Amino acid sequence: MQFKTRIRHVIALVFVMMLFNLSSTVQANAAPPPHKEFIPPKIPPVITLLEQTPLYSTTDDSRKPFAALTPQDVTTVDAEQAWYTKQRGEKVWIKINTTWAGDLWMHLDYDRIGIVKPLDTNIALLWDSYLYTQPSLSTRTDAVLAPQTVHANAVFESPASYLTNSYRIETSWLGEMWVVSQPQMLLDMEIVNQEMDLPTETLYMEDYDTSNRLQRPSEVKLIPPQKVFALEKTQNGVYHVRSQDGDTFWIQPDFAEPVGSEPINERLTLLKDVRLYLFPTMPFPTFGVLSAQTVDAFERWTDPQGERWYHIHTWAGDMWVQPDKPLVQRHERTYNEALLNRFFAT
Repeated sequence: MQFKTRIRHVIALVFVMMLFNLSSTVQANAAPPPHKEFIPPKIPPVITLLEQTPLYSTTDDSRKPFAALTPQDVTTVDAEQAWYTKQRGEKVWIKINTTWAGDLWMHLDYDRIGIVKPLDTNIALLWDSYLYTQPSLSTRTDAVLAPQTVHANAVFESPASYLTNSYRIETSWLGEMWVVSQPQMLLDMEIVNQEMDLPTETLYMEDYDTSNRLQRPSEVKLIPPQKVFALEKTQNGVYHVRSQDGDTFWIQPDFAEPVGSEPINERLTLLKDVRLYLFPTMPFPTFGVLSAQTVDAFERWTDPQGERWYHIHTWAGDMWVQPDKPLVQRHERTYNEALLNRFFAT
């Protein structure tokens, strides 16, 4: 008995040693992880000088400048090592090419490295915005614009991330000024300025993205059919409107009760779980799932794809369902997903 036990122990020991040797061989033969070489960013090939800028023959600004350039675009040749690690308030030595004196150096504030490019667009400023004389945080004035839509004629593209969303705008009282580092804005607004008919109950949105932030039916606010004055429209088809009593808000025409629905009084048997929608043409958000049961439908609507929707009373309020539509599966192409892609950037 002891002999058999020893044999088993020896076999187990040999097996463990074989595994150890195999593991060591695999580790020895395994290729080391690839080394990802850091490629430093290059200085922008063209920089817009925002003010008169002194030029030097060497990287020493204690000496008298060789010359000075008025505001213009210049072509860069080189920059000091690790220029991209500079912070706001620090300067960078940049070599530029001139047609009259060859290559010269300039000592430029880091947040003035960039290029001004022409633009023709309307921007909706959603928050109060300080005005700047240049696309640099150090040039802020005491002037503040209340939320409004303005016309922008240039953008400042800079490697400094904190200067993102810096646009030159036109004002009636200060001329051309800049809004700098203002994230709360909508670009490429379309000016509408015409009357708009809302034929059915429509979702009232205090902000342009209110519909994205709805979490429960109790947060939904509907407005009755009416005429409004459309001021402007976003790229995603959301309108900024003014009602007849002067209230301004946002609406998406498809986030409304469908036109052409028919009243019914029908007992509807749900054979499977269905998703609850505020409107058939509003794919997001949804408000839960209703399990298989019998419900009372009081309205019916057929969408452009020929699929029927039913308006029913639920614990979450009046919601729309598709009894014959299975719950949307991942990667499945449906009518609602098509709407989602249309209305919301992914």
